[in-house]
Amino acid sequence: MGDKFTPAVHITMDGRDLPTRFVNAQQVTTTVPAALITNPGTRQIIVRNNDGSLYSNTIMLNVTPPPDPNSGFAYVGIIAKPSGNDTAVLQDKSSKELMNKQRGDVLANRFQIKSISEREIVVIDTTLKIRWPIPFTADSSSSIPGSRPRVRVSDEEP
Repeated sequence: MGDKFTPAVHITMDGRDLPTRFVNAQQVTTTVPAALITNPGTRQIIVRNNDGSLYSNTIMLNVTPPPDPNSGFAYVGIIAKPSGNDTAVLQDKSSKELMNKQRGDVLANRFQIKSISEREIVVIDTTLKIRWPIPFTADSSSSIPGSRPRVRVSDEEP
C-alpha cells in the first residue's frame, strides 16, 4: 500500500521491471515470475515512474527454500499388492516412527503421495505444486548397503 500512485508507475524487483497493474492511488499489483524466486535470498522491491524521478521506499522480500519432505521422511520399504495398490513404508526422521501410506495420502499436512515404486515415492507439495521424489533408503536395521526394499505380497485385502 502506498499513496499517490499513478498508472505510469511500475514495480521493479532487483532492478527488473515487472508487469504492473494500477489498482488505485494507494495500490499497484504484480505477479512475480517463478524464475525470480527460484533461489533463496533477499530481493529488493521498489515502485517508481519511468524516469526514476518519483519512487517509493524500498522493501525487501525474503525468499526461503521450499519445505523438502526428504528432510522429514525416509522411504524404507514397500508392501506390494497384486491389485497394484501398493503401500509405502515411511519413517519419520525425528521420531523414528514407521507409517504406512498409500497413493493419495498426505504427509505432514502438505505432501500428497502421487506414486509408489520400489525405487522411490513421488509427492506433490499441495501448497506450492512442487514435485519431490523421496528415494528408497535402506533402513537402519538393514545390514546390506544399497539393498532393495523388502517386498511382501499378500492376496488378502485389508
